[in-house]
Amino acid sequence: MDLIEWDDSYSVNVYLIDRQHQRIFEYANEYQKAVQNGKSESALRKLLDGLVEYAAVHFSTEERYFIQFNYKETEEHKREHKILTAKILDLSSKSRVGVSVEEDEVSNFLKIWLDAHIKGTDHKYIECFNQGGLR
Repeated sequence: MDLIEWDDSYSVNVYLIDRQHQRIFEYANEYQKAVQNGKSESALRKLLDGLVEYAAVHFSTEERYFIQFNYKETEEHKREHKILTAKILDLSSKSRVGVSVEEDEVSNFLKIWLDAHIKGTDHKYIECFNQGGLR
């Protein structure tokens, strides 16, 4: 079973950003499946590293649009991006140095954060982006 499934309630009405969010869901679901299949710590770290790298691409896309459309909540939104990145890097780093990380801790964090961030924080920019002609 997937950790988090895409549906229209996650849509921000911007094709590129929706596609990027869907890819992030795929990374989270790949991680969950790897945990369920008993993959090694190094395999799990590799998935987390891929998620962080892709999230950086996604965040830069959103942040470029913040500037382009003069989004008023840019700084607050960027802080949330930094929190996600720092938390995932922290979890990945812990496992690199032999500190035990509960797989559920990672999965639960991803599910809760993605749900709250996209449906809450990201949905705040829909009107700004759409009024600017972005779809």
